[in-house]
Amino acid sequence: MKKKLLLLISIISLSINAQENPTDYSKNFNGELKTWKETFSNLNLKDFEEVEKTNFKDLYSEDKSISELESEYKKIGTYSPNKSKLVNIYSYLNLEKKGETYIANNDIDQNIELYLVKENKKITLFSGGSSSGIDEVFWVSENKLLLVGTTFQETQKPMILIVDFNSKTISRFDNTKANCKQKKRYKSTKLNKLKIKGI
Repeated sequence: MKKKLLLLISIISLSINAQENPTDYSKNFNGELKTWKETFSNLNLKDFEEVEKTNFKDLYSEDKSISELESEYKKIGTYSPNKSKLVNIYSYLNLEKKGETYIANNDIDQNIELYLVKENKKITLFSGGSSSGIDEVFWVSENKLLLVGTTFQETQKPMILIVDFNSKTISRFDNTKANCKQKKRYKSTKLNKLKIKGI
């Protein structure tokens, strides 16, 4: 009985401490995120290492209703499956409407904003700039989010952020292989929902 109890505790401990990594989402990277993946040469999900883990409690948040977000950003933003959350990665475009067209006044800084619709709260999940940026957003489930992007060092390389709403953590993974480089710039099809000049 004692051995069985110890085994059970061990299994639970391993489950709790299991290291999540990009390979867990191979199906998504070969499906919904395939176009992004193919903008890089020699991208293998096994070649990513966790470089940072952030707790939600350490993120900047403020009381803000989604009704305060301009309609154009709601249109190109990404809602969670039950519409209770919205991720906006495009505020840096500083869109200005002129007739039926929007003019982009690109800012170097990019804040990844999460709106919690019912709680009237906005959380900054990630801040990019000259060294990195987020290209695409994909909700795996209501409690799991993938943010995929690019780092701009000597070469442009892929970056993956896994946002877990159960553990309330964000895990960042960078690619470790020198031969994995960006071949062409990625443009999300979500931006086609608006007529935008300057991107």
